[in-house]
Amino acid sequence: MKNNQKHLCILDDDKSIRWVLEKAFQKENFKVSSFENAESILKNFEKIKPDIILSDVRMPGISGIDLVERLKREYPHIPIIIMTAFSDLETTVSSLQKGAYEYLTKPFDIDNVISIVKNACENNSLNYKKTPLNDTKELPKIIGLSESMQFIYKSIGKISRTDVEVLILGETGTGKELIAKAIHENSSRKHQPFIAINTGAIPTELLESELFGHEKGSFTGAYSQRIGRFEQASDGTLFLDEIGDMPMDVQTRLLRVLQEGEFFRVGGAKSIKVKTRIITATHKNLQKLVDENLFREDLLHRINAIKIELPNLNERKSDISELTNYFMNKYCEEYDVKHKVLNEESEKIFLKYDWPGNIRELQNVCKYLSIMSPDDTIKLDDLPNNIFNKEKEKSSENDWEMNLEKWILNRFDSNSKNISKEIDSIYNSILIKSSLKMSKGNKTEAAKILGWGRNTISNKMKSSED
Repeated sequence: MKNNQKHLCILDDDKSIRWVLEKAFQKENFKVSSFENAESILKNFEKIKPDIILSDVRMPGISGIDLVERLKREYPHIPIIIMTAFSDLETTVSSLQKGAYEYLTKPFDIDNVISIVKNACENNSLNYKKTPLNDTKELPKIIGLSESMQFIYKSIGKISRTDVEVLILGETGTGKELIAKAIHENSSRKHQPFIAINTGAIPTELLESELFGHEKGSFTGAYSQRIGRFEQASDGTLFLDEIGDMPMDVQTRLLRVLQEGEFFRVGGAKSIKVKTRIITATHKNLQKLVDENLFREDLLHRINAIKIELPNLNERKSDISELTNYFMNKYCEEYDVKHKVLNEESEKIFLKYDWPGNIRELQNVCKYLSIMSPDDTIKLDDLPNNIFNKEKEKSSENDWEMNLEKWILNRFDSNSKNISKEIDSIYNSILIKSSLKMSKGNKTEAAKILGWGRNTISNKMKSSED
C-alpha cells in the first residue's frame, strides 16, 4: 500500500451500490472497505481506522445520520459524506448540522462522488472541527424533491452554521421568507427572535423609525420612546424583504449597522450596539439598481456574501403534485371539510399551468378548492377560470388535433411511405426538448418528468441525432 493511499469505508445496504463504488475508488488508488450496516463499522472502528466514510442514510439499525452524530464526538477529523435516495429539508439539514462533509442525492454521478471524496481527503484537517450539536427544532415546511430544491436544502444546512449575511433572490411567491426562517431555525440563534419586515410596504418616512426606533418627541407624533426592529432582533435574525425598495438614506444607515454593529435611534444621542443577523431578499435585479444609482454598491457587496436563488414554480414542476397534496390536506383539515384530491385531468392542468404567482398562487388555489369544491374529487369544472379556461382549452385541443390531421393528410398526398416513423421522430423530439427545458437541461430530471429511465432518454436523443 502506498504511503499516500487513503482508506475509504462505504456503508450501504444495497450490494450493487457498494460494488460500483468499490470498483470506482479502487481504480483511483483508494483502499476500500465495505459494510452493509453501521453496526459493522462501529464494532471494529479502531482496527479499521478509515480516512473517510461514505454512508447511506437509510440502513437497517443505526441510520447514517445517527452514525455521523456518534462518530463526530470521538473522531471529529474524519470526513463523512452522506448519500440518499430520499432527500428532504429536515434530513439534509440534520446531516450537515451534525457534521457531514457533504450530502449527495441518488442517483449520483460517480465522477462527482470521486471528486468530492478527494476534496474531503485533502481538506479534512481544515474543515473538520468538532461543532456543537443543536437540537433540531420543528422546521418550516419547505416541500420539494426537485434537483433545484436539493441544492437549496444543502445551502440552508451549510449557511445555518454561520452568521454570514445572506441575500435571497426570487420572484414573488417563491417562498423567500420561508427560506430565511429555515436558516434561522437551524442556527445557533434559533431560540432568539426572528423578525420579518417588508421594507417595500412601509412608507419611507416611517421606515427609519420601524428599523431603528425613535426617542420621545423626536418628531410629530412621537409621544413615547419606540424600540426598533434591530434592537428587538438583537442576538436573533432580522429578515428584510424587498430590500431593493429601500430608500437610499435608509440604505446608508443600514450599511453603518452592518459595518459597525451600532446605530442611533431617530432623535437619539446614545449609540445602540446590536448583534443582529441580517438576511435580505428581493425580486429585483440589484446590480441594475446600482447602475441606475438607486441602490448602494457597497451595501450590495455587504449583503451579498452568500446568495440563494429560488426557482419559479414552473421551473420545478416535478414538485407541484407534492405541494398540491400538502396544501389540500392542510386546508381541508383547517376548515374541517372532507378530504379532496385532484382527478387525473385536473392534475394535468396544474402541471401545465405556468403559476405566475408561484407557490403563493398554488396555495390560494388549493384553499379555494378545499372550500368551494362540492365533491371529494376535484374535476375540471371545479377549477377557477384563471387556471383552466374551459372554452379556450377545448378550442386549443381541437386546433392541435386538426393540425395533426391536416399534416398526416398532406404527407399521405405526397405519397409518404413512412408517416408513422416521421410522427414518432417529431413526437419524441418535442417531448425531449420540452422536458429538458423544464429541467434546465438535467437529463435525470427530464427523464423523471417523462416517466422514462435515464438510459431511455439518452438513447432517444442519440437516435434523433443519428
